Amino acid sequence: MNVLVFGAGPLGSLKAARLHEAGHDVSLLARGQRLADLKKHGIVIQQEGADEEEVARVDVVDSLEPDDDYDLVLVVMGEHQAVQILDTLAENEHVPTFLFMGNNVGGPDEMVRALGKERVMLGFPYPGGKRDGHVMRVLPINEANRYTIPIGEVDGTIRPRTREVAAVLSDMRGYDVEIRTDMENWLKYHVALLMSGLVPAPYAADTRMKRLGETRDLLVLSVRATKEALRGLRTAGYSPSPPVVRSFEYVPEPICVWAIGWLMRNEYAKVSVEGHARDGRDEMAYLFDELRAIIDQSNGETQAIDQLAPYYDPDTPSYPEGKREISMKWGGLVAPVIGIGGLTLVIRCLRSKARSDSAAERESGGVYYEVSGPEEATAVVFTHGFALDRETWREQTATLSESYRVLSWDVPGCGDSAESNVPVRFDVSARKLLDVLDDEGIDQAVLVGQSMGSLLNQYLAYHHPNRVRALVHVGGFPLHDGFSERTIKLMGVHVRLLQLMPEKLIYDMFGRLVARTPDTQEYARQASARTGKENMISLEREYLQDLEDGIPELTEHPQLLVVGEHEYSTLRKKAKEWNEKLPDSVYTTVPDAGHIANHDNPTVFNEILSPFLESLG
Repeated sequence: MNVLVFGAGPLGSLKAARLHEAGHDVSLLARGQRLADLKKHGIVIQQEGADEEEVARVDVVDSLEPDDDYDLVLVVMGEHQAVQILDTLAENEHVPTFLFMGNNVGGPDEMVRALGKERVMLGFPYPGGKRDGHVMRVLPINEANRYTIPIGEVDGTIRPRTREVAAVLSDMRGYDVEIRTDMENWLKYHVALLMSGLVPAPYAADTRMKRLGETRDLLVLSVRATKEALRGLRTAGYSPSPPVVRSFEYVPEPICVWAIGWLMRNEYAKVSVEGHARDGRDEMAYLFDELRAIIDQSNGETQAIDQLAPYYDPDTPSYPEGKREISMKWGGLVAPVIGIGGLTLVIRCLRSKARSDSAAERESGGVYYEVSGPEEATAVVFTHGFALDRETWREQTATLSESYRVLSWDVPGCGDSAESNVPVRFDVSARKLLDVLDDEGIDQAVLVGQSMGSLLNQYLAYHHPNRVRALVHVGGFPLHDGFSERTIKLMGVHVRLLQLMPEKLIYDMFGRLVARTPDTQEYARQASARTGKENMISLEREYLQDLEDGIPELTEHPQLLVVGEHEYSTLRKKAKEWNEKLPDSVYTTVPDAGHIANHDNPTVFNEILSPFLESLG
């Protein structure tokens, strides 16, 4: 692919070098002294802790002309710089895709107005870095230490273009790519995690990490400011992204202070936070002002933010070194284990360390799936619910793939499999899944299913018991008992009603019926729209036949039954009765969650799922 990287700082230079190494036709746009350095030295990358420098020679240009023809332009710079070049970008009508990769709290509206929604994508580059003359110093990044780049469309859809850009970026050595449907919110929360406390606190310590680490009061203010910002964004109507960041609000303050102090004292902070904060003060202040404007709309508490805000001004005197006068609070502790686990995930999110094995998108017999994690590890297979897709399990696959061989797939007729496969009965779907497992060399797996996925897994476990290690059901009920003949006939009436309803109304109602949180409702709307009205109707017809046929006996594998706190009462009752009949099962409830409990409250669900998997040995 013919790629232009617009922005020749540490991260833009690194992307250009790695794309060039992967065989793409790359140009790097630079001006002034940076242009002269590139022509003389090439792109020089120094990874922190490495003895040798990487040198790449790519084409260097000093402008984007109206008649230039690139397949993709990566705009690797912060929002405050990107908005200044929009007129230049708009003069070129040949480039189909501009991927803006950088901190952004204001959203994509200005980019869309200038370029059109079809030409704009959002992303974040990773990892941190700083300039040292003509050498770009970055955190270690290689095959053994990958980073995950999040990207997404501005409207949250996933298109062929989205996957094509993801595939190009995945070619870079040391990188994985995650396609997100909530990229705008992700960027807002990333800025909130940094600009509210983690950036002004170093400014208050004269941008010296050691001094910050030894000044406990600054760490306390940093933690409090971050929690204020997260609450402010949520109150302003922005769903936490990734959802796990919300758990930071519930972690006791002393634990946060210790963790942030540790983070700020290690090399990650020195290269990423300290270097970028020192070199990009104008950008940081711009982002903070935009974030503050959003938070102020929520009328929430901003006491700690107010105390740290003046330090964006370089003329503000430094905070007294070593000060320890603020009393820390242990309040707000909801669940210690969940909180500490959530904090770990938040720190991992800040660093965006990728999984130990990258998620590979594959296709087999018209079925699309992703597989990741160590090949020799226990396999965990995720099957989504009615009209949804494998994105249902994004938070689970990201967490588990460090220790398990994780596979998530789109059932025939849904998601990416919607166009290549019409909805089919459980016997055909089960056979297709077994074919996928055979292709991946998976002899036995733990099957995790949500709603309809739970029923399909029960069918497979009954007919192919040797292929199943255990079962996990989310919002499921026993295929053996099913529903009464009268209930199934009433559900058949629903199929006929679907045929009469407008498509948009179907998707909107579906989102409200199956999900509790706004984020999950929006996901369900988008996923069902991808599946489409015709496939939803066909899928429900086949589903009702499978439900009527059922299976002759209960499956006897170890099983975990999970229901949301706000699940439909009929399904909660059936799940409890089911648990009493099973010989080896555990029943549990996820708070603040509905039918898609794993998506509504992924942090708690993961805390339930992980111990169950560990108990299987």
